Amino acid sequence: MSSVPPQDVTNAWIALGQMLARSRKAAEYTQETFAPQVSYGRSTIANVETGRQRVGRDFWTRSDDVLGTGGRLSREYDRIRLASTRHVLGGVPAAQPFQVATEASSSSGTTETLARTPGTDYLMGEWNSFSTLTSMLAQQRQAVSPDALLGLIEAHRDCLSTLYRKAGRAPIRADIGAMLAEASIVASRLWSAQGNRALALAHCTYARQLGDRLANPRISATARIFESNLHSEAATLIGADGDIMIGLRLLDEAAHASPDLNPAARARIAAEQAQAYAALRLPREAAAALKRAEEAVSDLSPTDCVGLYSDWNNARLHVYGGTCHLLLGQPHEAVKMLESAVRMLERDPANINVALAAAVDLASAYAEAGELEESCTLLGSTYDRLKAGGNHRGIARAQRARERLARWRAEPVVFELEEQMAT
Repeated sequence: MSSVPPQDVTNAWIALGQMLARSRKAAEYTQETFAPQVSYGRSTIANVETGRQRVGRDFWTRSDDVLGTGGRLSREYDRIRLASTRHVLGGVPAAQPFQVATEASSSSGTTETLARTPGTDYLMGEWNSFSTLTSMLAQQRQAVSPDALLGLIEAHRDCLSTLYRKAGRAPIRADIGAMLAEASIVASRLWSAQGNRALALAHCTYARQLGDRLANPRISATARIFESNLHSEAATLIGADGDIMIGLRLLDEAAHASPDLNPAARARIAAEQAQAYAALRLPREAAAALKRAEEAVSDLSPTDCVGLYSDWNNARLHVYGGTCHLLLGQPHEAVKMLESAVRMLERDPANINVALAAAVDLASAYAEAGELEESCTLLGSTYDRLKAGGNHRGIARAQRARERLARWRAEPVVFELEEQMAT
């Protein structure tokens, strides 16, 4: 079977995304209004339109139906998939052109021919498929049960580990090593969601050491961000046994790599710093860190919000801001920000776990603001959803929120909530 140059296939995916964007705008949909029509999140639409993310055929058939494109998008999807198969099965690509479809106009029905020189961009094709898979698995961690993803990411990581050990050429080895480190971080997040802190920390520490060994500041910083979260136990509202100082030190080390990081990573660092300062009751430092996070979010583009940072947007920043107010003993400000975050996240099915974390913190804020019944109702329903999804990290956050209700234990509504969560 003849082979198709991988760069041409990549360009075809980008062209299809652009075709979607033009069709969406012609039908007078924004990304926000179009996303629920096809049952995807806005960030996914943005990534597909820029060629950063690939989705299945059902997305394209639904898009054809919604936009009235007469099956043009799904037909182009089928054509690119066929070309991708030819590349994977054809071995080393030969120098032959691939036609990237353009939309017919009144003046011309021609197509654009893109050629590629063989033997370049070795991270395209088969290597790019590993990178794409890592990114896709990372993005799904916020929307899919960790039980469903953990086996997939560990198998993917084992494959990359084998390739890394056997790689002979130094440039290839470095890039495979970077993918292995990123897959290890994704695995760490999933082990943490399952409640296995030891394995989560081991995966993150391995990724950090690998990033340092490869002199890859982006990977090193990303590993430190998530390792910090584990040390401070920030995912459970700063657990009593968390070491905030280790977490802050790792975040400071990550911040030193800021010139090599995209805005989403910089926003995550600053937001985590703000949360840690708030837990230490340092309002000035927390406010300054939130300001840095806000500045980074203002620089975000759709291409930044992929992989481990796919959950970054204004809503995520509102979650951190609300949680900081809660930790600083400012419940009314916390309620305002967290209600706003929950409303925004309701429209983003790709960030279910973030939405649930925001709901847990909002329940705590309601209690501190004197709305005890609202607090217990929200915490009870959110806890049930966390249990159903098998998210142990989220369950621990909810249990931490229940501890904050201890002084109202004599109230019937709190007693009922404790019975519900105990069973």
